[in-house]
Amino acid sequence: MRRLPWLLLLAVAASACGGSSKDSKTTTSTTAAAADYVTAGNQVCIRSDRRIFKIGRLSRDPKGWQQTAEAGRAAIAEMKKVTPPADRAAAFGQMMKFANALTLSIQEVHDALVKSNLDVASAAQFAAGRLQDRVHTAAKAAGLTFCQQPLTNWPV
Repeated sequence: MRRLPWLLLLAVAASACGGSSKDSKTTTSTTAAAADYVTAGNQVCIRSDRRIFKIGRLSRDPKGWQQTAEAGRAAIAEMKKVTPPADRAAAFGQMMKFANALTLSIQEVHDALVKSNLDVASAAQFAAGRLQDRVHTAAKAAGLTFCQQPLTNWPV
């Protein structure tokens, strides 16, 4: 959320500078669109984190992993409705790609636990951890500050 006040300050500064009123309106609307994007994207991550928090700590019980995968799919569906500004579209696309892969890895942990295949579950969990890091890196590049947070139920 630290970027939001900065973006609003930029909008005020841009509108106070010289130039045509058309340039001022374009800059202000572009900045407002970027602020709206950050707010909308962060809200998706906040709602997702709340769903994850309600699931509780993950263990060898496959139920929690299934619920976490479902929460991931819900967040991805919500995030697809968010439109990034052009300068953040590539990073946003990367974030979405890694988020989808993360959700698939979490589902793989569940599926392996159901089959009592702890080696596969462990490998999938390791892969999911690496993907989560990539989601966070892409979220940072996309300007989504809250989306850089680790999942609240992630095992240590």
